[in-house]
Amino acid sequence: LGQGFLSRLHPVVSTQSTGYIQLGSSQNYDILLNNPPSALSSLWTNKEILDLLNNPVNYLKDELLSNLQQSADADDDSTKCEEKILSLVDSLKTDESIRFVDALGKPPSGFLNGNTVLMGSYDTCKSMIKSSGYGSTYKPCKIKAVMTAGNKSVIGTPVTWTVCFPQECRDGNFTSLKKGILNLINSRWDPIHIAESSVITTCDIDYQYDAGAYCAIVLISVIVFMVIVGSLWDPLVMLMTSMKVAEDRKVLVNSEQGGEDEIVPDSPGVVSEQKVDPIQNSTIGEVFKCFSLQRSVEALLSTTTKEGQILCMNGIRVMSINWVVLGHVYYIGLGAAGDLLDVNDLYRRESNSFTWNALPSVDSFFLMSGFLVSLLLSKDLARRGKFNAVGYYLHRYLRLTVPFLVVTLGQGFLSRIFIRGPFEDLLSKGTSNCQKWWWTNILYINNFVPWNKIEICVGQSWYLSNDFQFFLIAPLFIWLLYKSPKTGVAVTLVTLACSCVAAGVITYGYNLGPTTVFDPNAANFTDFKLLYDKPWIRCPPYLIGLLGGYFCYKNLDSLKLYISRLSFITRMLLSVVLWITTVTVQYLVVFGLHNDMLKKTSGEKINLTESVLYETFARSSWGIVLLIQIIICQCGLGGVINKALSWKAG
Repeated sequence: LGQGFLSRLHPVVSTQSTGYIQLGSSQNYDILLNNPPSALSSLWTNKEILDLLNNPVNYLKDELLSNLQQSADADDDSTKCEEKILSLVDSLKTDESIRFVDALGKPPSGFLNGNTVLMGSYDTCKSMIKSSGYGSTYKPCKIKAVMTAGNKSVIGTPVTWTVCFPQECRDGNFTSLKKGILNLINSRWDPIHIAESSVITTCDIDYQYDAGAYCAIVLISVIVFMVIVGSLWDPLVMLMTSMKVAEDRKVLVNSEQGGEDEIVPDSPGVVSEQKVDPIQNSTIGEVFKCFSLQRSVEALLSTTTKEGQILCMNGIRVMSINWVVLGHVYYIGLGAAGDLLDVNDLYRRESNSFTWNALPSVDSFFLMSGFLVSLLLSKDLARRGKFNAVGYYLHRYLRLTVPFLVVTLGQGFLSRIFIRGPFEDLLSKGTSNCQKWWWTNILYINNFVPWNKIEICVGQSWYLSNDFQFFLIAPLFIWLLYKSPKTGVAVTLVTLACSCVAAGVITYGYNLGPTTVFDPNAANFTDFKLLYDKPWIRCPPYLIGLLGGYFCYKNLDSLKLYISRLSFITRMLLSVVLWITTVTVQYLVVFGLHNDMLKKTSGEKINLTESVLYETFARSSWGIVLLIQIIICQCGLGGVINKALSWKAG
């Protein structure tokens, strides 16, 4: 979640610290929030820009051609690249040159208002190969640059121009081309300026299979084999059983008719299934059946509930995961959307706070995870009187790691081979991180290693690492609660308080904003490294869940009985008061940052005290009120809300 949010919220990061494409300084994104479109209108009256929009092909031919000639470079490879491009742009007569220009990115509608992705045609470029009679094989490349006016970026995200480069242009040998573009813009587009250091070129690369890719394929093949065998296991066993039963009955009939064959059944006329099917309940059979597609689909789609299940959590999970997806889609879409200057209006809408501040959705999962671990482990300790550490940890590790490893290897070693298209640089951006740090995923330490950088393989997996780390230490708190409830509660609350104080102190010491959205050091991912993915900061909802699970184990039945004896009016009043109070707190956590966003979009400074208070109490407040809502639903005070959250599709 965090990696996905930050890569869209602050697309101005350095390849040296994140592995993403370098786009410039942290000021580049601020323009998106600080400058309304009207403040930039004066920049777009230059005749050069109007000429570009009016006739981009002629503009490229006349202006870019002359600037390329003036920027001749001594490097042989670079010279060959520019000579080829010059010949293509100059003639515009051959089929090859026409297709070359056709594949170039052109200024789209809304360019003046921030739609600065000059996409071009990826497929047209890829189709230009020597075998089709062209002089060169072509590959799509992207040139990204940050346009500034004075000391501010003109548009929050970089201008992206897709170019169809011939084979003469090797990766990185675009010195003269870059200089030609820079000369054109910096000398003729005053006051707009592009720093050479902000220009980054990335080209389509045909990756080859390596050891990591083969390992991923082998692992996926083994799983597919297990799924096939597991899915066929039950039908094959049933077929073998029926054939064996038919054969034994035939032998029995022959013996009754005086034949030589004889069988001694367990009871008259009945064939023993134990003798007929010795592999029906074998260990290997049980292993294969775990991968049965039919069983898995039935389990996934089943709406059958068991006694003691907390049904309202199903609805909370659905709402939370959709909230997570909404937030990611919003920011991913923002990175590819046009009219980016209008995004300023989106941020200023209070209703949109639900989208850009979707971060509490993760705290909901931490709360529910801690609650269920505490509830189930408390029941297990009461029943058995001891803790099965091997089963507890091994089951969790195997359950998570196998699919997690598939995703890790897939993103690190297969995605760059199979993901092709104009946005492949965005989809496969985590490839280099996975190649270096894939092992941190299976050890669940990717939120620690590397310590001074954010190079997480599978960006959203920081959550899995935190959750597994919480899972490792949860038995310590639960054991204390089981053996000495007062001591357990005290230790848990002290740990909770220390976490909240640490969040506030770090926010104050590094002058951070109330969330990653307001991180003043976005280019260095300061908020993410210090607060967002660290377990000692994210643990409050989980600790509250541990206390809540133990409380429900000990007191839920008696609490239900007490509430059931209250009068109808008293129950109604209690329900209304609790729901209004908890929903109000949740509203403040999500929408309470609206004024801070108004300040940021207006260029005002955000109050540090407010940031410290929010970081100190927001996570624990969200966890407490969500726990209260779960208990309300379990005690019969949920009403229509509980019915909606607990509703079964079947």
